[in-house]
Amino acid sequence: MKNNNKYNLTATLKHPEIEQMLTNLTGVSRVGAVAESSCVTCENTVGDFKDELSEKEYTISGMCQECQDSVYAGDWEL
Repeated sequence: MKNNNKYNLTATLKHPEIEQMLTNLTGVSRVGAVAESSCVTCENTVGDFKDELSEKEYTISGMCQECQDSVYAGDWEL
């Protein structure tokens, strides 16, 4: 598994079926996105994180800071 060059991060380990479900939902591999420093939600290159918790969340969800803020603040539409 490749590490994210900017942050030296690796996506957290998930059961293969969970990983496949996430890929099917987003259309993007979370593991691949973290390895390439990109976001699974907006597909942009990951910028800075506001704190260590947000950086850790990126390894779990694959979402950049802006997308984390949007999703967890409820600023999204269905």
